[in-house]
Amino acid sequence: MPSIIRISEDESFRALLAGALLYTIGPAAILLMPMIVGVYIDELGFTNKEAGFLASAEAMGMAIASILGLFWIRKLNWHYVAFIGLVTSMLANFAATEINSFIPMIFCRFLASVSAGTAFAVSIASLGEQREPERAYGVGLAVQTALLILMLALSSTIINRWGIDGLFSMLALLSLLVALPVVCLPKRSEKGQQPELLKTSNNILNTGSIMLVLLATLVHFIGTVGFWTYLERIADMAGHSTALIGTVLALALGAGMLGGSVAAWLSDRFGFAWPFAISTVFLVISVALAVGDINVLLFAISAIVFDFMWVFANAYQIALVARLDTGGRFVVLVPAAQGIGAMAGPAIAAVFIQGDYYLPVNIMAIICFIFSLFLFLIVLPKFKNSGTT
Repeated sequence: MPSIIRISEDESFRALLAGALLYTIGPAAILLMPMIVGVYIDELGFTNKEAGFLASAEAMGMAIASILGLFWIRKLNWHYVAFIGLVTSMLANFAATEINSFIPMIFCRFLASVSAGTAFAVSIASLGEQREPERAYGVGLAVQTALLILMLALSSTIINRWGIDGLFSMLALLSLLVALPVVCLPKRSEKGQQPELLKTSNNILNTGSIMLVLLATLVHFIGTVGFWTYLERIADMAGHSTALIGTVLALALGAGMLGGSVAAWLSDRFGFAWPFAISTVFLVISVALAVGDINVLLFAISAIVFDFMWVFANAYQIALVARLDTGGRFVVLVPAAQGIGAMAGPAIAAVFIQGDYYLPVNIMAIICFIFSLFLFLIVLPKFKNSGTT
């Protein structure tokens, strides 16, 4: 069906790069959470459970911002929304450098997250406007992990010199950086200009499938973020230094960048079932390796394989929603599914952790990966039969 709004290839390319850069802001704090959790405990004296709830507050903010996006994504100017979210996130991160107690910190981290999550919703929607969303989200994830590799590589030095204040300041500066190319994004959804699409039988039938994919994504993120949050603690209990852990996690993020690049390269040539199945198998293996007194080699293999497959699978999860969402409204709920899952993951793990015994985290993650694959495989036959392309 021809588009009402014509977008040149140059404009589309600039929008892709701007959307990919903005894509880093939403989950930045979550992906740095292994280092942040360690400093919460070691520097500020928070308990394991308090650190887990702080991690959940970050995810809750992103989820709420995404749900609210359902009401404004086809009405408000995306440039204004992104700028407001990024400025607020920057200020909240700087404010967090002045806080040392649990209750004020959880409110401040929630504000920073809901603001960043608002900008993240814009990036999700803008990348979904691309002709090949699998490739667009793969590029976004690759750019996201490239920036976060640098941030994680610097994190151990920052922690040693400035403590947790340095980490929050780094997140504030990231908000400033990704705000620069926001003007290259589309101002509104091209799909949103075609209300007749919302009335097609395909879109009505796809709504149930979209909700099931969002549920599968939520469950997947319970497992991934729950495990990722406590991976630093697992390595720390095995006797590895902060510097070594930071280096391995930076390498893992590098593998994540490669995972996003591979997803962008493969695009839809192998469909969706194989990427989901293969990523699940390797995620289960990587989590199973990180049990007990792991040596450096096992820790590195676990972290690197885990992050590669997490990012690889994530690109296809979002792209499947974008393919099904012919009306351009529901793709903005992807950060909500991710955020709720990311919020629940650390919180559920925190409930089952006994002192410094982290095996329940591994078991929870494995169960989540297998169940989410089951949900995705339910949807895929409907996706093929719907004629959605």
